[in-house]
Amino acid sequence: MLWQIAIAVLVIYLIRNWLKASLLEIAKLPGPPRWPIVGSAFHFIGYSQSELFNVVNDLPTKYGNRVCVKVFNRYVLHIYNPKDIEIILTSTKNISKNRPYVFMEPWLGTGLLLSTGAKWHKRRKILTPAFHFDILKNFARVFEEESRALVGDLRARLQRGERTLDVMPFISDYTLYTICETAMGTRLNSENNASKAKYKESVLGIGYIVMIRLSRFWLHSDLIFYLSSMGRKFKKLLQQNFSFTDKVIEERRKNWVETKKEETASGKRRMALLDLLLDAESKGEIDMEGIREEVNTFMFEGHDTTAMGLTFALMLLADHEDIQENIYEECKSIFGDSTRTANTSDLAEMKYLEAVIKESLRLYPSVPIIGRIITEEFKLDNISIPVGTEIVVNFYNLHRREDLFPEPELFKPERFLNSDKMHFTYVPFSAGPRNCIGQRYAMQEMKYMLSEIIRHFKLKSVVKGYRPKLTMDLVLRSSEPINIEFSAR
Repeated sequence: MLWQIAIAVLVIYLIRNWLKASLLEIAKLPGPPRWPIVGSAFHFIGYSQSELFNVVNDLPTKYGNRVCVKVFNRYVLHIYNPKDIEIILTSTKNISKNRPYVFMEPWLGTGLLLSTGAKWHKRRKILTPAFHFDILKNFARVFEEESRALVGDLRARLQRGERTLDVMPFISDYTLYTICETAMGTRLNSENNASKAKYKESVLGIGYIVMIRLSRFWLHSDLIFYLSSMGRKFKKLLQQNFSFTDKVIEERRKNWVETKKEETASGKRRMALLDLLLDAESKGEIDMEGIREEVNTFMFEGHDTTAMGLTFALMLLADHEDIQENIYEECKSIFGDSTRTANTSDLAEMKYLEAVIKESLRLYPSVPIIGRIITEEFKLDNISIPVGTEIVVNFYNLHRREDLFPEPELFKPERFLNSDKMHFTYVPFSAGPRNCIGQRYAMQEMKYMLSEIIRHFKLKSVVKGYRPKLTMDLVLRSSEPINIEFSAR
């Protein structure tokens, strides 16, 4: 009898909440079909990651520029208008990340990417100096060395007769080397090959599981998830990941005392990201768990997003030999016949290459989608957006709107030559208070590597016009290898 009463109370509670929610203004917005109680939960089930990417990106085509998705008692509002996007990204109140990010917390903790409120402000203040212009100038030596090493590796492969290369895993090695030495102060070498491979494998595996878990609502419960085979695999991948990053932290900690003694001519010490964290630890501003949160965050974001940005840029360049030649001619005007590696002054002159990178990031933004959860009610025009609503901003779709970018599927770097500021129509590094802290770092690294590659090699698509299937992941990925043919200039 008691269990029957309990079920009846639960059903009444669910129906009452459903009826109450259905009266909200946001509930009247178009979106996928909604069933009683479950809403549109089943609309996103049963797809591969590539298929799910297409399903999500089809939403504005089917339902318009404000799309409401209801999942049980949650409302998720997808927005595609620059005006709406500006309201969200510039808000200083609604800065908390939404539900999918919660599934990343066992990995990244509540570091800079996932934290909110006072903790986020404190961490941002600690870490901002790590990306100061003077620090980036100090990183130039590492960028130069890794660019030369990358070119040397490519030459060696050509000498062995290996003309065609799957560029993504190759490029990600060098972005991992670069983030380790610049931000973490630790140099990887051949002895790290096994742990490096396991780390990269763990990043891919964690991302895959997070996205699968997101689309399967029954795995949202920690109890059910960690009892599943997927949850057990997730735990193993976390251990694999932490093993690598903890070694990076301990390696730098050993040398940190010496680093503190290094001062600039002005007498003010300028430290890399991990040094700043260790310095904050010595002042009691952060503990070891906090250091791990930030190191895991920046190791992932600092190598994986840039690797994918470079991969898609190389793919597009391989398919557009005329654009390659324009970059080569720009480099010739800067370097002449010199074989020296670029320096920071040279980068400032690479206006055309910068336009190429921006256009590549328009078509393939490394982070295609971000989300917020609303903590303070606000309005989009006359529509009230209540507390608890999740907002999804789809940069991939925004960048391909034909009314904003004519012939949006075409690769046309000239869009960004002498162009006016694109006000919230182009946001590959997000914008507002939670914009990407490392965007200048990423642009600098991409300029170094792409200019060095194009100065020494010609690129050619194995299949003319090839565009890979894209996949729903923590960053924008190809679900297929991106093979490029290299030949020496």
